[in-house]
Formats: sequence, structure tokens, C-alpha cells
Amino acid sequence: MTPLQASAERYKDRFGHYPEAILADTIYRNRENRTFCKEQGIRLSGPKLGRPRKKEADESRSQAYQDSCDRNMVEGRNGIGKRRFGLDLIMAYLAETGKTEAAFIILAMNVAHLLRFFLALFWRLLIRIKWTGKSIVIAQAAV
Repeated sequence: MTPLQASAERYKDRFGHYPEAILADTIYRNRENRTFCKEQGIRLSGPKLGRPRKKEADESRSQAYQDSCDRNMVEGRNGIGKRRFGLDLIMAYLAETGKTEAAFIILAMNVAHLLRFFLALFWRLLIRIKWTGKSIVIAQAAV
């Protein structure tokens, strides 16, 4: 069983069904994984194996573009984790310690995301507040 197949099985155990699509690197788009995905009804992103067709359907082209956009967003988050949070600098001796360190880095990334969200919300609310002398009057939002 390949790592991609194991991930799909873990997804099935957790949610009760296989994922609709898997956005995978080219290294995972091999014949074995493609047949597994086809049998389970999973769409595997990326071009098919073999020689490309001369004309591709508009639907499949737009789906491939959307998959590429989604995958680019995921890869961007991975890059931020490596560059800003040190996800590529894990040097633990034990595998369990390395997994724990990676989990803490991902937790820090999620906390930073939540802090950005709440800070933006705070500033939006602060802009709506009008300071009038001693009392605070909250401006009505235009409906």
C-alpha cells in the first residue's frame, strides 16, 4: 500500500467515505495510485499518464486549472511554514519528537492565522466607533 493509498484509507476511516479529489505531487501520480483512485471513484489531479491528447475538453481543462489553483494555495502554506515558522529546520533525534515539533509548528501557524483574523476584526470595529467626548457611540452600519 502506497502512502497516497494509506492517506485515502485514513480519510475514509475518519469521514466514512473516500475524498472527492486528491491534489498530489507528480511523484504520486503513478499507475498504481491512478488505478486505486479510479477504483474508489477519486479524482487524482494532474495530467494523465502517457502522450497528451491534441484537444482537451473545456471541462477537464477548467477542472485542471482549478486543481492547480487549489494545489498552489496548499504549497504556498507549506512554503510559509518552512520559511517563517522553521518547518524545514526540524532536527529531532526521535521520530516521535520530530512529529511533535511539526505539530507545534502547525499549531503556531493556526494561532497566527486566528490572531490576524481577530486583529482585523478589532480594527474594523474600532473604525466604526465614534469618539464623542466622554461617551462612546457605536456608528450604525449602512444596510
